Amino acid sequence: MLTRLHISSFIGFTIAVWLLALWFQGMPVLSGDFVKPFGTVVGIITFVVTIFNKYLWSWKIFKGWYVKRPDLRGTWKVELKSSWIVPETGNVIDPIYGYVVIRQSLTFLSVRLMTKESRSVLVAHSIDQQEDDDLFKLVGVYRNEPKIELQGVRSEIHHGSFALEIHGSPVYELQGHYWTDRGTKGGMKLEGKVEKLYDTYEQAEREIGN
Repeated sequence: MLTRLHISSFIGFTIAVWLLALWFQGMPVLSGDFVKPFGTVVGIITFVVTIFNKYLWSWKIFKGWYVKRPDLRGTWKVELKSSWIVPETGNVIDPIYGYVVIRQSLTFLSVRLMTKESRSVLVAHSIDQQEDDDLFKLVGVYRNEPKIELQGVRSEIHHGSFALEIHGSPVYELQGHYWTDRGTKGGMKLEGKVEKLYDTYEQAEREIGN
């Protein structure tokens, strides 16, 4: 996120380079009064950048030509198909269902995956444009924390990574794979998005589970 300090630095550097270029070309350089509105200019630009970063970036008028970042905000239903084998049966575990809550601005992305038994949070990410200009991929590293009563019994805190293709504009689905440092892997699919952002699995399950 750009701060007022960053914006002030960029504007100041731009002015300095501009005046230096005028001086080298033998053109008249403006007096000190030229920089008096500097604080006002920085304030206005900081306000515009903040509003654009938080809200305006997702407006349709900017899509495609000015902003290409896909809008993923909302609560998604997620299906996980793991390769993990249940020791007692020797069979692959049944699909796991839950919710993914995505909070986003132009420069920020928060992804939280919530299931009945654990929660995963995003540690690092990248949204990459693919060979097709309209196709993007979300790649990330996450940390999974099972409920405390399950740690040391059936599941432990672990890390993993995922790669999801982003489909549609507006986005209607994310689909791909994940891997963990426990040696498991599987498929992941997000669909059925709603606009409301939920804080817990139980809350989302009550309101949109059916």
